[in-house]
Amino acid sequence: MYSKHLISVTALLLATAACSAEDSGDGSGGATGVGGQIGTGGLKAPTGGSGGSTSTTGGVATTGGTLSPTGGTTGGTPISGGAPSGGTPTTGGSSSTGGAPVAGGAPSGGSGGSIAGGPSGGGGASGGTPSSGGSGPAASFKCENLTLAPSTTGVAKPAGAAGGLKVLDWAGFKGAASFTFDDNTPSQMANYNALKATGGHVTWFVVGSWLSGSAGEVSKFKATLADNQEMGNHTYNHQSNGSQSDLQQAQDFIKTQFGVNANSMAAPNCAGAWAGVAPMVLFQNRGPCGGNVAAISPRDNTDPFQLPAYLPNTGESAANLSAQISAGKWRIYVIHGFDSQGGTYQPVPIASVTGAMSKAVMDGYWVEGMSAVGAYWQGQKLIPTSATTTATWTLPSKFPPNQCLRITTTGGTVTQKGMTIPWDDHGYYQISLDAGEVTVQ
Repeated sequence: MYSKHLISVTALLLATAACSAEDSGDGSGGATGVGGQIGTGGLKAPTGGSGGSTSTTGGVATTGGTLSPTGGTTGGTPISGGAPSGGTPTTGGSSSTGGAPVAGGAPSGGSGGSIAGGPSGGGGASGGTPSSGGSGPAASFKCENLTLAPSTTGVAKPAGAAGGLKVLDWAGFKGAASFTFDDNTPSQMANYNALKATGGHVTWFVVGSWLSGSAGEVSKFKATLADNQEMGNHTYNHQSNGSQSDLQQAQDFIKTQFGVNANSMAAPNCAGAWAGVAPMVLFQNRGPCGGNVAAISPRDNTDPFQLPAYLPNTGESAANLSAQISAGKWRIYVIHGFDSQGGTYQPVPIASVTGAMSKAVMDGYWVEGMSAVGAYWQGQKLIPTSATTTATWTLPSKFPPNQCLRITTTGGTVTQKGMTIPWDDHGYYQISLDAGEVTVQ
């Protein structure tokens, strides 16, 4: 699947990194407030608040609590913090998570340590508007589908009037391309390093019964997951007739052998019978396939359980593969292998595949696994183009968790569940789909 990249955002400062981190910062104009503490395995809420003459202590969450996009915890019920004592804090944003709310919020123009900005990096976030005391507490969520970022950096935060909410097509890239590989054929792992070197990510659609008992091959495929490659479901027995039990058996096999949940399937032989079965187990399906199938556009009406995929001819060139990618669209490829070992169906030379992948990356396309792009494509359509300052949504059935979108505005502060989302200097705000709402104020 994907690496777990924790995007911790505060109203103080965002520094580029690809891992999660914890941080706190103290404001000015009053004694420091102490945020709620999270028990073992949880994330510590930001600390510090300005204006009050006396510090306050938040509640303590039970062991295993995890900070969620909504500011709550999972794994235990937080214990309420004590009421502030001493002087009355000045008005500001929402308080740190973990105890009773404490006025003061983000420090006024204060500075704190740097925190990880997730895999896409980003510039420093401001420490809050000096006259207002900041706009709210930190947001903390994962964006497993956005481990790649456009090459452009240094984009200034929008400074106009609040509004203009807009979801960027294809996560801010020129277009998207998903290279998917079926049937766990012998040449796939033998050429994995060449695929990895392109800088793009791929999806392996494995057949459970063909891998069962092959511990060595399972281990090789599993090792690629640390590089953000995706594991997909190609059924357990590779039959054309749709069967929920067969699909679920493959799902269970993937979970047991690879430790991940598959989110997408590829219909064996691109058979249409699986389109009605896939929704019972997964959130999207690849098929039909061929040499003359359409690419997918943002917000179009393509059935997510019949996603079309380009099937190259035997020996197809890199130039022909590259010609299938076009600006503003998503092209899915179905490839079985790079030579004829084991009777591989319509093999394509590894040089053709890596050449097309490398060119796409260099040309500014999003070369990413099918579930990551599909979640973005489906998630984008949940936010109406007419929305300017606020939107709410409900995720479809089987939608994978920890998926995000990238948005821009004309100005203002972007929040989710009352928590501030910082600007990323690649040119966007990165918002959580799990939150179910976003506001520009």
